[in-house]
Amino acid sequence: MEDVNEGSVPSIFLIQLLALKMIQYSSLLIPISLFFGIIVTLSRLNASNEMVIMRSGGYSSKKIAKVLSKLIIGASAIVMIFNFFITPLVLDYRLQLQHQIIHEQKVYSLKEKNFSTSNDKSKVVYISNKNKSKPANIFIKSQEANSSRIEIASGMKINESNNNLIELSDGSSYVFNIDGSISVTEYINQEILLQNKIPPLINNDIESKSILDLYSMNNKSSLSELLRRLSMIIATIILGYLAIPISQTKHFDDKYRNIFLSTLLYFSYIVFINFISKAFDTFSIVSLSFFTLHAIYVLIAYRFYSKSETINN
Repeated sequence: MEDVNEGSVPSIFLIQLLALKMIQYSSLLIPISLFFGIIVTLSRLNASNEMVIMRSGGYSSKKIAKVLSKLIIGASAIVMIFNFFITPLVLDYRLQLQHQIIHEQKVYSLKEKNFSTSNDKSKVVYISNKNKSKPANIFIKSQEANSSRIEIASGMKINESNNNLIELSDGSSYVFNIDGSISVTEYINQEILLQNKIPPLINNDIESKSILDLYSMNNKSSLSELLRRLSMIIATIILGYLAIPISQTKHFDDKYRNIFLSTLLYFSYIVFINFISKAFDTFSIVSLSFFTLHAIYVLIAYRFYSKSETINN
């Protein structure tokens, strides 16, 4: 944000990063929206006694679940599309964009009487007047691996075919080497490139890999990530159906019980999914742990539905 305010990084990068972040976390926002959306909606129907009329007409929690099945399955399908395809692509693009911002030695704007800095802070440019040639009119400092370089020139001209290339005139180049030596070169014309070649990105982030990449890698980390994505889809289905009987606890018991209970169940489920995918060393233990976790929540849902049917009867 500071770099955007200073002008060293274009604001479009910030907008792109924010948009990519929103898309990346959509696979988490959809399940929580579905879960609490069902609870809030049915709780309001309970508060206005509309659920009493529906239950007297034969609409039990199981029948309401059948009505909402299309919504729950549809939301789960969207989560699957995001987890399997969209989110990895978005994350990979975001990592490439961040890599570009960090390693690209580019000065995006050349303002008069202002210090313009490259986004990696390796170049600083000061121009007194772009259109005039006078002593010490242009100042450029470049930081390299083994030396730093200072250019002091009288005039400048931007290359017509490449706006990242400028031609300095009537200047001096001072090179400060790491061993303490200094070399000075005077020139009539010299070209300076304001953008470097970006080093290739080595992406080892497992979450940015596609389903095919995870399957082809065939190791514990990739298979655990594959199970984690699949578990988020299963969790969306289970939590969607679980929200229906939970929404009725407010009507029968404590006023705020369903809020606390639903929050505890949802976040513990998501936390355990992420914990299991990274906590164990063998794929068999990870698989068994995921199966056990889903089975526990299916059992919890079954108990809530049984309690709801008992109260209705």
